[in-house]
Amino acid sequence: MKIWTSGTVDQVIEDSKTGLVDAIVTNPTVIAEWCQNGESLENLAKKVIDETGLSLYIQLKGPTYTDYLRQFVHLKAVSESILPKLPSTFDGIRAAKKIEEMGTETLVTTVCSIGQAYACASSNVTTICPYYNRLQEYNEDADEFLKNISTIYTTNGVKTKIIPASIRTLDDIEQALKNGSNGVIIFSELFRELCDHQVTSVSMNGFDKDWEHIVWND
Repeated sequence: MKIWTSGTVDQVIEDSKTGLVDAIVTNPTVIAEWCQNGESLENLAKKVIDETGLSLYIQLKGPTYTDYLRQFVHLKAVSESILPKLPSTFDGIRAAKKIEEMGTETLVTTVCSIGQAYACASSNVTTICPYYNRLQEYNEDADEFLKNISTIYTTNGVKTKIIPASIRTLDDIEQALKNGSNGVIIFSELFRELCDHQVTSVSMNGFDKDWEHIVWND
């Protein structure tokens, strides 16, 4: 089970210090925020990798197969810890297949159909990133979608992992995991809420009162 986070440069560095995060994931919106003060993506990526020690997924711009491969080679020269995130377009999945053949794991995002999930599995993509809330915004059943992908992958012995994004609430996380996901991509704010529960809070408050009567020999 994987926990991948996203957020500002400072947020993802802080998230990594918990020891609970497996990787950092970006998208063009996140990257634009990182670079808003004029610093290059390459320098910021090196900073995040150096300070977290984690793999950093950077979404490639494309839009052509050749563009994706060129951008991949460029970013790999910056750091071996940079991994490519590609869209589930025809050229994106083609590029993912080629990059996998070159020995680098890929993450394919914007997966919104069984056809895309099938193409990714056939291309031996390491991980797919189905959208969750974004599908619901288009009146599609994201839970059923995740369940169907998981069933198809399990039935066919597919090794491709399912780690959805567009996760906005703790309930989204719960539903995604119940329906076969291998983890989730969550923003830093939600990551910080991951262990919140009202019963836990009430219990801890009760324990605090008990601790007042306990003597420590330290």
